[in-house]
Amino acid sequence: MSDDIHALSGAYAVDALDDVERARFERHLANCEACRAEVDSLAAAGAELSAMTVTPPPPSLRDAVLRDIKTVRPLPPVSGDVTTVAGDPGDAGPGAEVPGAEVVGAEVPGADSVPGLANRPDRRAPRWSGPWRGLVAAAAAAVLLIGGVTVYRATTQEPRRTVAEQVLAAHDATRVTKDFPGGANAMFVRSPSLHKAVVVTSRMPSPPSGKVYQLWLQDRSGKLTSAGLMPDRADQVVVLDGDAAGATGAGITVEPAGGSAQPTSQPIAFVSFA
Repeated sequence: MSDDIHALSGAYAVDALDDVERARFERHLANCEACRAEVDSLAAAGAELSAMTVTPPPPSLRDAVLRDIKTVRPLPPVSGDVTTVAGDPGDAGPGAEVPGAEVVGAEVPGADSVPGLANRPDRRAPRWSGPWRGLVAAAAAAVLLIGGVTVYRATTQEPRRTVAEQVLAAHDATRVTKDFPGGANAMFVRSPSLHKAVVVTSRMPSPPSGKVYQLWLQDRSGKLTSAGLMPDRADQVVVLDGDAAGATGAGITVEPAGGSAQPTSQPIAFVSFA
């Protein structure tokens, strides 16, 4: 089960959660406008995947396919009579000597009078000759070309980015870093256009026993609103709860296990987005 419940929005949109996680996320979804918006956008994006523009292959792919076809050795044309004698004891009758090899390009005297040999179909694969050979080569080229387009498209499509990745790469992202004694730091990144903020921690020490780190967003009036709890990990990226578009700042406090409705201690880190 994911420690960051916001990270479940993508899995929820594609119905990839188990029953426990789905129930937990739906309880959260009822009170989180940002997650509802993200689930709606992911569902809409999934519906539009079939309308994605096909990425054309490079011009060199067609030339390479047509060039390599010339190096494939074609089968020679069929010439003369071909008769196959199979080693089937039931065909020659009792006491007859049955050859165990295939005779190609030779006539078998009296074949019409031997039971089982007359009108026996040739079991070998057909060999294409004349105009058919050109059609088969053209069909093979088409298959290779279409396959090349499919492989090229599959390998050039960009993977879907997480909310945190979108915020970090946003054109309007604002970054503010808070350094701690001992070399730890926390970088807050906010994107007004995405209405989200993240915190990226490095070498963050664990909170005191029985305590947790809690995140907060500050509005224009100065009020702090809980933005979720931070998992106990030194290096991580956490998406803050709530709409960060209008936030003027963000902070971290040390709170009792389970978190608090309002801060019960002075922030160990606070940054301004103004």
